[in-house]
Amino acid sequence: MSNQIKRAWYRGFYAYWFKECGSLNYLLPMFIGVFASVLIMIKNIEEVLPFTICFTSICAFASVAWQSIRLQATEWHKLVPGYTKHIVTQGHIIIIVPHIILICAALILHQYHALKLLSISTLLGTAFYLKCRVTSKTFNASAYVFFAMIGLTIILKDIPLWLACSAIFVTVILILLRDRFGSALKWQPQALIDYKHALQSGWSPIPKSFMKGYGQGLNKFFFPLSYFMGRSLLQYTALLLAIFILLFTLNYFYVVGQPSLFIFANLSCVLVFMILWTRIQRQQAWSTLITLPIYSSVNEAKQSYVKAGEKYAFFILLCSLVLVGFIELIRFESPSFYLTAIYTLTNSGGVLICFAVGNFCRKSAFFSVALVFTLGFVLAITGIVVETKEFELAHLGGAIGYFLFALYANRKSAKHLYTNS
Repeated sequence: MSNQIKRAWYRGFYAYWFKECGSLNYLLPMFIGVFASVLIMIKNIEEVLPFTICFTSICAFASVAWQSIRLQATEWHKLVPGYTKHIVTQGHIIIIVPHIILICAALILHQYHALKLLSISTLLGTAFYLKCRVTSKTFNASAYVFFAMIGLTIILKDIPLWLACSAIFVTVILILLRDRFGSALKWQPQALIDYKHALQSGWSPIPKSFMKGYGQGLNKFFFPLSYFMGRSLLQYTALLLAIFILLFTLNYFYVVGQPSLFIFANLSCVLVFMILWTRIQRQQAWSTLITLPIYSSVNEAKQSYVKAGEKYAFFILLCSLVLVGFIELIRFESPSFYLTAIYTLTNSGGVLICFAVGNFCRKSAFFSVALVFTLGFVLAITGIVVETKEFELAHLGGAIGYFLFALYANRKSAKHLYTNS
C-alpha cells in the first residue's frame, strides 16, 4: 500500500477540476481568455490585448491556487498514495499550457509587447500560487492581484525590457526556492473554514468588517437583493465605485479611453456574477423571505427581486454614463455622444442579461457554465462597441433594442426563479 499508484496525468481531470465550482469559475474564463487573446493578436487590437493577456494568466494561477486551498481543507488527501502529486501535476499543466499558447501566438504574430506584460503577470501569479500552497488566507488576495494587473495594463503601456527580464529572473528564483515558503499543502483547520466561506461569499476580496454598520439606506433600496447578500452587496457596490473613481481619475490625467471602458464593463459583469453566485448558495433564504408580511405571495417576492436587479443595473448605467461621457468630452473636439449612449445601454443591458440568465439557474455547477458563456457574450458585444470608430443612428437603434430585450428578459425570468418552496 505504500507504493504510489501510477496514473496517467489526465485521469480524474474532469471530475476534479470541472465539477468543483471554485476552480471552474476560473478555468472557463481562462479558456475564453486564451481564445480571445489569440483572436485579438490576429486582429492586432493593441488597446485590449494587455488586459486579456493578464486576465488569462491570473485566472490560470487562481484556479490552481483554489484547488491548493481545497487540498489543505481535506485531511485525507495525504493518505491516498500519489493523490496529492497527481493533482499538483494537473495543476502545473493548467498553468503551463495556456502560457505556452500565448507565448507562441505572440512570437508568431510579432506581438512582442505582450510577452513583456506576460512576464509581469507570471511573476505575480507564481508568487500568489506558491503562497496559497502554504496558507489558505492568501487566496482572498486573488482579487487584488486581478485589480493590480488591471492597473498595470493602463499605466504600464510599454514595459521596459529590463523590467520584463528582471521579472523572468525573479520568477525562476521563486520556483527554485519554493520550499522556503513553508510546508506546502499541509492540512489546516482554518483552510476548511476559508473554503466554506469562499463558496458562500463568491470569493469576496473585501474584509468582512468593511462598511459594518453603514449603508442601511442602500440595503433597503436594493432589497430583497441585499437580503441574500447581506453586507457583501454594500461592499461590492463600494468596490465598484472605487474602481469607477480610479478609472475616471486615470482618464483625467492620462486619457486612457478604450481600455478603461472595457475594464469597467468587465468588472461590472464580474461583480454581478459574484452577487448571483451568493444568491445561488443561499437558496434556502427564500423560505423565510416569502413569509415576510411585506409580500402577499411568492410571485410578488420574485417580482421584487427582479426589480432590485434592475435598480442595480440602473446604478451601472449611471456610472457608465458619467465615465464614457467624460471620455468623449476630453478626447473629441466635437463629441456626438453616440459612444456615450451606445456604451451605456449595452453595458447596463449586459448586466440585465446576466441577471436574467442567473434567474434560470438552480444549481451552482450549471450556473457557473451558463454565466461564464453569458459573460463572454455580453463582453463581446461591449468590446465591439468600444472598438467601433464611427457610429450611426442605426447603431443607437440597435443598442436601444438590445437594452429593451435585456429588460424584457429579466422581467420574464422572474417566474423561473427557484425559491425552494
